[in-house]
Amino acid sequence: MHLPISPQSEQWSILARSPVGRAMAVLGGSSTVGLIAELLAADEATVRVVVRQLAAGSSARALFDDLEIGDRILRDTPAAVRQDLRRRAAQLLQHKGFPAVAVADQLVEAGAVDYPWAAEVLLSAAEEALANDQIDRAVERLESAYRASRSPTDRAAIAIRLVCVEWRISPSNRTPNFTRVRTAVLAGRVPAAQLPSAVMFLLWHGQTQHVDQALGQLNSGHSVDVAPENDFLWAWLRSAHPPHAQRHQRLCAAKAPRQPMLANQRSPHLLGAELLTGLFSQRPLDETATLAQCLLTRHRLTSTSVETLAAAVHCLIYTDRLDTAASWCDSLLAEAEARRAPTWQSIFAGLRAETMLRKGNPRAAASDAVLALNRVPAEHLGVWIGIPIAALVRSLTAAGRLADAEAQLERPVPQALFESRFGLPYLHARGHHQLAAGRADLALRTFRRCGYLMRRWHMDFPWLIPWRNDIAAAHLALGEHRHARVFANRHLDLLGGAQQRTGGVSLRLLAATADRYQRVRLLRDATAIARSGGCDLELATVLGELGTAHRCVGDYDKSRTLIREAARIAESCGADALLHDLLGNRPDITTTPLPQASSATNSIESLSPAERRVAELAAHGKRNREIAATLDITASTVEQHLTRVYRKLEIARRTELRFVFRTRHHGPTNSSVSATG
Repeated sequence: MHLPISPQSEQWSILARSPVGRAMAVLGGSSTVGLIAELLAADEATVRVVVRQLAAGSSARALFDDLEIGDRILRDTPAAVRQDLRRRAAQLLQHKGFPAVAVADQLVEAGAVDYPWAAEVLLSAAEEALANDQIDRAVERLESAYRASRSPTDRAAIAIRLVCVEWRISPSNRTPNFTRVRTAVLAGRVPAAQLPSAVMFLLWHGQTQHVDQALGQLNSGHSVDVAPENDFLWAWLRSAHPPHAQRHQRLCAAKAPRQPMLANQRSPHLLGAELLTGLFSQRPLDETATLAQCLLTRHRLTSTSVETLAAAVHCLIYTDRLDTAASWCDSLLAEAEARRAPTWQSIFAGLRAETMLRKGNPRAAASDAVLALNRVPAEHLGVWIGIPIAALVRSLTAAGRLADAEAQLERPVPQALFESRFGLPYLHARGHHQLAAGRADLALRTFRRCGYLMRRWHMDFPWLIPWRNDIAAAHLALGEHRHARVFANRHLDLLGGAQQRTGGVSLRLLAATADRYQRVRLLRDATAIARSGGCDLELATVLGELGTAHRCVGDYDKSRTLIREAARIAESCGADALLHDLLGNRPDITTTPLPQASSATNSIESLSPAERRVAELAAHGKRNREIAATLDITASTVEQHLTRVYRKLEIARRTELRFVFRTRHHGPTNSSVSATG
């Protein structure tokens, strides 16, 4: 309720100067006559009389709750008086047992953190703010709690909590709190309960020395316990960062048995640990997919569960439950957007890009990968950047945009990427780009490196990266059919048959080494697998090759039908390179006009000359003032041009401009080379 008290009225002047008025403004909605009297050390009856006079016919409760009046009074109150009242109010509310939120508000406003109970109150208030997605409020209270704490271990724990909160906005390793965590880890001050969280953040940025230090502390015997977070950390190390797991084998093996629990009784970390352990120990894929669904269904997206939920989605992807994975990505991405968590958006957009790529939809995969790289600065994505870059490079390669793909591969990535599972799809994508660009010898080396790492890490699973098929494709491009047959057959042996999606790829590769009649038979089998496998790009590829095979045996009508179907699928999913291969040299097949292979330069052409000049200078690292001086325009005009440039190029930040304009130095896009070599 708003009280009609004018700041110019006599009543307002009395209220503003009155100790009772100031006390009411400080206590706000917590005000009662009794609390005001205690705060002022005044007689309660006297305070009651003053309150009635100030209310002037309105209720005292309405007066207490009017925030606008309270704010005006506090603005007119001398700072020293206001701070003293806030400090005393904090003590009073704490003594009276008021909620931590009310007490913390007084502490923060007073800048008072020297009470022995202050840190605990501020931490409790921060958790409540975080539960309500009040990120700035949570950070403010956690920072106050850090200052209030005198214990180095408590400070380290609070710093980790601050990194956790800030990480959902931007996962930078250059913040003061990340520096605090690194320092605390090296000093051995991080409590054992917080070490798993510290390790996860350090792993994200490839801080190898600090990770080994933290794992060494967990490995010291007395720190090895059975906390659910530790269980998940061990499983996460083995599945995502195997070199660290191998260096700390005792740690990963030190896992005490647990009492059996129902799925709905287990924390997300316990479920996540069981999920990853089962996936990488060859548990039946159906069981893995069911457990992943259970985790995603039962646990909400939070700062502490995001890694476990991401792991569950990855398990759905690896078990070829691609429609289910895409659905969960959509749901989690929408929730992350609604809760204003850009890092979470980047993670689930990257996972959706990987899902769309496996579904054979390069156009959708590219869109999701760009979103993942734009939600937060790409340099803050750490080793996770391997996921969206791999999806984007594969998509651009499939679209025939080889120069654009090469520009993405020139992005700086942490060296630690290649000590993690996230480096495997990156190498996979780089090899396919080299293959499409006609550098099959380089592609062969890249695929071999990928396979070497998978074997070394004991992660040689065909559902992870089908590197033997990749090597077979490279050998085919080099004309080495015998070697191609060996590796394609090895992949089939590892699968235990050709029924799975990548088994169909092996059959297609083997068909390329067979005579023309056996080729038709193998490609028919590969087509049947592709139709049930859910990968549009592979289906279009094998249909095209089957059409060519039928043409070689003289069945021209069947050939035209198959190639028309392949072209329709390739066009619908954005596989422009394949589409040009299918139709470019086939005048006997009529279809819709061939689209020009899309390129980043098409988007650049949409810029006006003025916008282009500004964008090119920004892409070369010029600041707005420097651009303004160079072009003899105002800084405001530069900002307006850049705003339009970002919208037209569909990018979110300045650093992405150099990857758009990078392609201009590569010459025209090669759109006539197949993405699969």
